[in-house]
Amino acid sequence: MRHQLLMAAGLFLVGSMYGATAMAAETPDNQAQLIERGKYIARAADCMACHIGPDGTPFAGGKPTPTPLGDIVATNISSSKEFGIGEYSVEDLTGVLHDGKTPTGKHLYPAMPYPDYRGMTADDIEALQAYLQTVPAVEHAPEAETNLDFPFNMRFLMIGWNVINLDEEVTATDMDRGRYLVEHLAHCGTCHTPRDDLMGSDEGRYLAGAQLERWHAPNITSDETAGIGSWSNRQLADYFKHGQTGYLAQAAGPMGEAVHHSLQYLTDSDRMAIAAYLKTVPQIADDQQKHPVFDPQINRQLIGRDPVVIKATRFKPEELQSHGLKTEDIEDPDSAAGLYLQHCAGCHMEDGSGQPVSFYASLQGNTALRSANPRNLVAVILDGVAYNGATPRPLMPGFEGKLDNQQIAKVANYVRVEFGGHTSSNIDANQVDHIASGEQPVSGLIRYAPILAWLGVLVAVLLIIGLVWFFWARRRRQYAPRASRHTAHSKE
Repeated sequence: MRHQLLMAAGLFLVGSMYGATAMAAETPDNQAQLIERGKYIARAADCMACHIGPDGTPFAGGKPTPTPLGDIVATNISSSKEFGIGEYSVEDLTGVLHDGKTPTGKHLYPAMPYPDYRGMTADDIEALQAYLQTVPAVEHAPEAETNLDFPFNMRFLMIGWNVINLDEEVTATDMDRGRYLVEHLAHCGTCHTPRDDLMGSDEGRYLAGAQLERWHAPNITSDETAGIGSWSNRQLADYFKHGQTGYLAQAAGPMGEAVHHSLQYLTDSDRMAIAAYLKTVPQIADDQQKHPVFDPQINRQLIGRDPVVIKATRFKPEELQSHGLKTEDIEDPDSAAGLYLQHCAGCHMEDGSGQPVSFYASLQGNTALRSANPRNLVAVILDGVAYNGATPRPLMPGFEGKLDNQQIAKVANYVRVEFGGHTSSNIDANQVDHIASGEQPVSGLIRYAPILAWLGVLVAVLLIIGLVWFFWARRRRQYAPRASRHTAHSKE
């Protein structure tokens, strides 16, 4: 019996030691895998695009997001316990991502896309929280902070907005991967779906395109003329990875940021899943778009031609005339053709063919030129192309301040007609100025909300004054007869 007890104790001790050793070996590995997965989730959710610091410090916050209501400044989401989210539990982060509410009860504005993140799975949130706790702490708050005008500065109003705009929490376990990425994690609709009168997503026009400051987030429904229906899945996936596809489309502005910070880091299977799902989104046409924005035939023609090498920017008149340029246009530096030759042809060539070997984009059939909406063309002339994808390419300088609005309008009109398939183009200096301002369309309800709110305050004050007067007068009438009777009795 004693021998059996000793043997049992020995087996228990060995088993305990083995279990402890296994846990010690397994836990760090599991945690490391969880953190690595969380890093991928942060990439897919494009957290960096908004929460990067003004100096490029990851997750430091301070970057303003312009909205029709004012600038909304991203917060510090580093692991700092004082200034960041170092004290957040998984439940705290879930409240932020699903309900737009911090652990202290502060309501967030939907510039933080919690209406889309609401569909994130518990596993993804747990992994994201584990990763964010490893991000180097930034021990200071952003210099800028959100400071909206009345009444939008009253965050409790978001309670009502959430009731109207938040869907029931969805169970994402039965979703296909592409839908999950598009609708929730990558929150494509935040930019590509227009807003309704209350700044919620107009679900009847899901992914039909919307304005973002100077830029236009294009229609990415399956429509073959206005949307991405004529793209192949591989072309879309390549665009997400490299920020360009073939010779006809390049990512710039907010989409350039999305590729730079997020989409290029996704797995190829995830990029293909996004592409496959987008091709199933019900098509929404645009009556203004008369020809396909993306023409695969033009792309095939450009791919099949001989490579073009870098050429000098000074062209022979007869060479230019062979492309339909008139002598007077060539000789006039302020004509549309003259401006194009001075400022654009050195990279894009006099015939707009670009230089594929050197990654200078072709303008022939380019989506920014073929679009009925000229906003992205004007914006790229103003701002240039500032971001790269997985394949580095020359970045385009912006011409704001180098060309005036009238000159930019001339160049835009010229390239749209010459290379973009338009029979005419009538962009003028005022339109360029309007695009440059970044002013975004809003409903009258939002535009006049401050006036309506102050009128509401005035009505409330007048109502209170009226109620006070009413009860005072009523009380006075009640006591007046008593006072009269008392006076009469005194005289007797």
